[in-house]
Amino acid sequence: MTDNKAIKEFVRNTLGCNCPEEVFQYIDCRTLVNIDENIVPVYEINIGNRLLVFAAAIDEVDSLKSILSKLVSAGIKKRDEKKFNRFRLVLLSAGDIDIAQQASEIFSSLTTDEKVHLHMINKDDFPLNLDHPK
Repeated sequence: MTDNKAIKEFVRNTLGCNCPEEVFQYIDCRTLVNIDENIVPVYEINIGNRLLVFAAAIDEVDSLKSILSKLVSAGIKKRDEKKFNRFRLVLLSAGDIDIAQQASEIFSSLTTDEKVHLHMINKDDFPLNLDHPK
């Protein structure tokens, strides 16, 4: 079972979401499949049917461009289809500066809008178990 309180604190405090309290009454967290075989695990977190969050563990700089592009495209598509207000992509790493810098550069080159955000977070700061997604 997912710890909704921990997810709420993560979204509010770590990602900086200012959604009203009532949005957090509904939190759904699941693992995505078939986005890319190199991205395991990928969490999809729905906050009040307003905020869509994808969280993916990234350890390799080499495959970052294709992975990031696929995640952003899939997130924007789902956001638009399901009428979410915002999409936040969270890349989880062991604090690798090269990955963070490369991800930021790649993200800046992608076609997005003001309702798409990239966050680089240390794996240890993510409230869910990356080894055993639910």
